[in-house]
Formats: sequence, C-alpha cells, structure tokens
Amino acid sequence: MFPGSNSCLSARLMLEHKGVDYRTVKVTPGVHAFTMLARGFETMGVPALKVDGRRVQGTRAISRFLDQLVPARPLFPDDPGRRKQVEDAERWGEEFQNATRRVFYGGVKRDRKAFASVMSAERALPMRVFLRVGRRLIVRLASGSHRVSDDAVREDLELLGERLDQIDRWIEQGLLSGAELNAADFQIAPNVSALLRCDDLAPLIAGRPACALARRVAPDYAGHLSRVFPDEWLAPSRSGADSSRAGGGALESVLRAAGVEEARIATIVRPGG
Repeated sequence: MFPGSNSCLSARLMLEHKGVDYRTVKVTPGVHAFTMLARGFETMGVPALKVDGRRVQGTRAISRFLDQLVPARPLFPDDPGRRKQVEDAERWGEEFQNATRRVFYGGVKRDRKAFASVMSAERALPMRVFLRVGRRLIVRLASGSHRVSDDAVREDLELLGERLDQIDRWIEQGLLSGAELNAADFQIAPNVSALLRCDDLAPLIAGRPACALARRVAPDYAGHLSRVFPDEWLAPSRSGADSSRAGGGALESVLRAAGVEEARIATIVRPGG
C-alpha cells in the first residue's frame, strides 16, 4: 500500500474489522508499478495482500478473500438478494472512489501543499523529501493513469450532490451503516472522508447521513485541500444541497401541521443524522 490511497485505506479497515494481524509494506506512488510486478503480483495495483503465498489485489477481491479467510464478522450477508445489493453498492463505490481520486489530483495541481499533507502521512523524513521533489512527476503519472482532466474533475464535482444523495438513500434503507458494517461501507465511507478534507466540499457533505457514515468508518483521514475549484464547477452540487435542505424544511412544516411530534420529525427528515 501507500499512504493517501483511498482504496488502501478501505483494505486496511476491512483487515481491522476482521481482526486479522498484518504487516504493512509501503511502496512509492508512481514507481510502485515496477515494485508490485517485481514482488510477483499480476498487476501494478494496490492495495495488494499476500497471505501464505497467495496474492490478492484490489478492494473487491480482498473483501471476498477476507470472508473466506475469516468467516466471522462477514462483509457480505448470507441472503442472496441482500448480498447482491451490497455487491452492487460496493461496485458503485469503486466508481465513486475513482471520482474522488480525480478530484484529489485535480486539486493538488492547484494546491501544492495538499499533496504533501495527504501522501506524506506515516512517512519517514527521507521519503517525505523524495515525495516533495517528485511531486510533479507523480501527479503527472497519476493524472494520466486515472484520466484526470479539468473536464473530468468538473463533471465529478457537478455529480457530487447526486452521489451523496445515493449514499444517503442507502443509509436510510439500511443497506449502509447498519449494526454490522459491510463491504460497501468500507468501499464508500473512506471516499466521503477524503472529500471532507476539501474546504470546497466539506460544507456540501456536513450534516448528511453520508457524513456520519464517514465519521463512523474512517474518522482519521489525514490531509487538507484548500479552496481551489471554480465556483461554477461547484454550483450544481451547491444548488442541489440547498434544494434538499429547503425540501426538508417544507416537509417539517407539513408534519408539524399534521401534529407529528418534534422527535419523530427529526427521525423522518434526517434518518441516521
């Protein structure tokens, strides 16, 4: 793994959820492609897990492998229909992870300090120096690999409100943030935590059930990204958040008129909040 990777954090949280002892091997972003292949893995991808000679790569493969390795505290429910729902949400979360990654690299191009605050976490001084010197090259390589462009980042920011709404709906339905966390929780929540470190985006997330999920699952996400994105890129998600709040206020008024008590209104209007 390498610090600053949302997917690596997801894998670590699942290992801890399962109570599996593990040793962390930190690789260098950018050049990790050669490191992983040299270690006998099929691709350059991280996170990667090696257990008794068996190699597993990617969060979705790791979640299934961990349920085989340690059946206790399962990441997927036994019921086939419910399992498919978790698998679908987990797959959706992987796409959300890609969007979050693009937003990060789009942001660090505009805020040099943000890269160090995220990628240098848990690193010794020599590696922190290396990352500072190699920042431009690493960002360029990552941007090419993940197809980061202004158009792509703008689209991801414009869609953020819709994606947060989807997470909130799953929480309301009990698919996410249940009594026992599942693979979709671990796939999705670290990405919300990553976005919360962005000054442009934290106000759009605060107060949502998705925010509570992030605080529950991945509360200690290191790093900070200052305000760097143009207002017009954020306008659709901001207006969506305002409409959601306005709709909630209108619903509260209707419920009060119907004689619904305050505590029940809070439960209906802000499930999980």
